[in-house]
Parts: sequence; structure tokens; C-alpha cells
Amino acid sequence: MSKHAKYIEDSWGDLVGCTITKVRAMTPSEMSESLWYEGGGSIPIVIELNDGRVLIPSSDPEGNMPGHIFVEGADDV
Repeated sequence: MSKHAKYIEDSWGDLVGCTITKVRAMTPSEMSESLWYEGGGSIPIVIELNDGRVLIPSSDPEGNMPGHIFVEGADDV
């Protein structure tokens, strides 16, 4: 296993099997906790999982500003 594959598996492998239960905009208090602000160009989103965890797309590992997720495939969706 490559070091990148191991890093990904170690960091996010336990997400396999989780179910997305909700996708929503960040609340003002969540934005404040992240030190993000409205009007930065990106819409901060929260992806809620069935086990109570949330996924928050970020532009970088330091969490400097909201990020984007590309959704591709499944042409019949």
C-alpha cells in the first residue's frame, strides 16, 4: 500500500458504510467557530452522517476557508 493510500485509509477509512442523512448550510455559530465569514465566495456546507459525525469541506487541511466537493458520475440521478 502506498503512503498516500495508507494515509487516506487511516484518516477516512472508517467513513465507509456511513450514510449521509442531511446536507445543509453552516449555521452562523458554526461559521464563527471555524473563523469563517459570509461573503467569502464559497457557501460553507455541512454533510451530516448517521453516526453523528459531520463532514465540512475545507479549502485546505488547516481549515482556512470553505471548500468545494465535486459530484460526478451516475448520469441517471
